[in-house]
Amino acid sequence: MQDVIGYEENDPAVHSKMQSGYPRFFTNKLVAKLCKYVREKNNIADDFDILPLMSSVSLDIVQRKLECTFNFVEVLGCVFIIIEKNNVLLPAVKDFIRHTGMLLSSRKAEDTLLTLHLISEKHDETISQQQDATKVVKSNLCKAYDAEINENVLLCSSGMNAVYAVFEAIQQSTKRTIKNTIIQAGCLYLDSFEIIRKYSKKSILISIATDFAKLEAQIIKEHKTIAAVFTEVPNNPLLECADIPRIYELCKKYDISLIVDSTIGTAYNLNILPSCDIAVESLTKFACGNGDVMMGAILLNPRSSKADELKRHLLNTIVFPYNKDVTRLAYSIEGYKNRVPIISENTKKIIAYLEQSTAVKEIYSVLNKSSYENFLKIRKHSYSLPGVISVVFDKELAYYYDKLTIPKGPSLGTEFTLAMPYVYLAHYDLINTIDGRKKLQEIGLNPELLRISIGIEPVEDIIKVFKKAGI
Repeated sequence: MQDVIGYEENDPAVHSKMQSGYPRFFTNKLVAKLCKYVREKNNIADDFDILPLMSSVSLDIVQRKLECTFNFVEVLGCVFIIIEKNNVLLPAVKDFIRHTGMLLSSRKAEDTLLTLHLISEKHDETISQQQDATKVVKSNLCKAYDAEINENVLLCSSGMNAVYAVFEAIQQSTKRTIKNTIIQAGCLYLDSFEIIRKYSKKSILISIATDFAKLEAQIIKEHKTIAAVFTEVPNNPLLECADIPRIYELCKKYDISLIVDSTIGTAYNLNILPSCDIAVESLTKFACGNGDVMMGAILLNPRSSKADELKRHLLNTIVFPYNKDVTRLAYSIEGYKNRVPIISENTKKIIAYLEQSTAVKEIYSVLNKSSYENFLKIRKHSYSLPGVISVVFDKELAYYYDKLTIPKGPSLGTEFTLAMPYVYLAHYDLINTIDGRKKLQEIGLNPELLRISIGIEPVEDIIKVFKKAGI
């Protein structure tokens, strides 16, 4: 845990030992090498920052949203914003790029370095041998979501780009109306929350996803100005499951779009698309299973009256994925359907074990009383169970975290079990102040919460690790 704190506090002793990290928060070494080349090739002084972007499309989106024109360098399709470190806009630019997932793909950086003869070989990995990798990915998603045709699936460079593209499409489709309010139903993932908070004209947070009465009252009161409701099923990290079918009926009644992030639930576990206008998914997670591809997807409900218009706006805000990322995901996604049931079964057994542990104070999952009936409404199979849980222990998190010998990191959906001190990594700025802890309390986030993404290992091996840690 001390390493986690050191990372958050920018301790050089921690950062110097890191070889890789979550791409939106840690610059990949191939990308960093390309940035160094750009700096040296163009004699860019150290008092300028170099911000790598996926493409000129990314640059257009950044400039359009921030209403500013930036100096940039383009190298073989990779774009680098050049901005002074003392520029007052720099924090806003960095935040926007991070929140919206506009980052340069490491595989694209690698190919560029190869072309420039700055590296002599590329990373050896297994990729799909299918002629049309995009079709493979889309076809798998169509099967999962019952989306009928590939035209209902749009691929994006990251999960956050998918979220932002949908958010911006909503904004554009309603800009000539008074519908300028976005409702967040339940706690959303940090960057989804920040996109809505920072870039919408008005946003409202309903902090408890299962509080349908509060959401309904808000919509009835302000429906004339509400453009969309965003929610996650289940949400992250409290695993609350909102009553999606009921919310969708309410939204249709008042001409409001419903957007659902299905990343944690997955469309192999939950029947999501019929009960929303658009679903978004971070394919980096369960669809990939290996944590080595950044990509997202937007799924359009073909029966939604809003889908066609929103799709027209979406095409102006999507950053399409790099082809090498698609060929890697096309290989990984073939195992998506098979790994989800294994993870579900393991999750069920892990919950049963943790419920009997005296070290466990609270378990968050869709099986909790407030979520269970909502979960049953959209569950696809009797064995379906989202493969993420959160736990609060009888002692401070560090006591067990330091003893827990499983991979630890800020992601989920991997085939290996992965633990994350969620609040320390997502909301560290709130942990160390009284006001901050009050805000966490208001949205139901215990700072000592541990989020666990269950893998496909033999469940006995996972339980053995918990026992060894005294859990």
